[in-house]
Amino acid sequence: MSDDVFYVGAINGNGQFTGYVPARFLMREGMYVTDPTPGGSQQAYLYSDGLGNNKTDGKAANPNNYLVVPANYTEEQARNFAAKVSDTWYGVYPGDETGTHGPNQALMSMADAFAQGGPQDLQRHPQWGVPKGSVVPAFVGSASNHLGYVTGLTPIPMALSEVGGGAANLFHYLRGDPNIDVGGPYWLSRQNHANIAQGFAAGLAARRPPAPFIDDGYGSGQQPAADQIGDGNGTASFAGSLAGVNSDEPTPPTWPPQSKAPIRYLSSRVVRY
Repeated sequence: MSDDVFYVGAINGNGQFTGYVPARFLMREGMYVTDPTPGGSQQAYLYSDGLGNNKTDGKAANPNNYLVVPANYTEEQARNFAAKVSDTWYGVYPGDETGTHGPNQALMSMADAFAQGGPQDLQRHPQWGVPKGSVVPAFVGSASNHLGYVTGLTPIPMALSEVGGGAANLFHYLRGDPNIDVGGPYWLSRQNHANIAQGFAAGLAARRPPAPFIDDGYGSGQQPAADQIGDGNGTASFAGSLAGVNSDEPTPPTWPPQSKAPIRYLSSRVVRY
């Protein structure tokens, strides 16, 4: 199965472009995951390489609105981190005999990891390929989905993760950030809330023992994966078409455009990344 890498843009606090970050579409259990917010993961441009070639609007490059994650993000990493949080919650953290671990410590670990710039912040932490001091707008949906997924894999109630994320959101909103949306529950943005809920449901389902003929019905938005991510499921090697999983959907134009020389798009206008 192909799992091709493309690139998205990072910006600093002033909205200035700071670099290209390797990315791919989110998969869980071999399935692509759709952003529950219509058009939520189609706002950023996608590029075919780290030089910014073949800049393409997200609606064309990601016609199925799949969540976009850092290229080095893995489901295994999320599960491993969740396992550590769960061990801390239940007081069985390996090597600890002090009794200092428990629910409070587990919640503190989650808060530290998912705080802005924390190691589990997919949008900002350098371990995900993000330039220091930058943010990647293309990862906004997947960052919340990741928070929900990890929470669902642990004993932590979803509401506690939402309150924590919402409080940080409200703090920045009250400081005058005009780009902060606090219109969802617990001062979250609507997209944040929808993705946390979807990720949490997927995490809960992953905790259940497998059983035959059970339809989880949790609405994760996951879509079957084709043999090649561009032969019917998203962005392939950027040389084939970006067809959707629905064979009845119109096939988008071949992306990137075929050319003997790399296609560069130069403009003096302010654009989104």
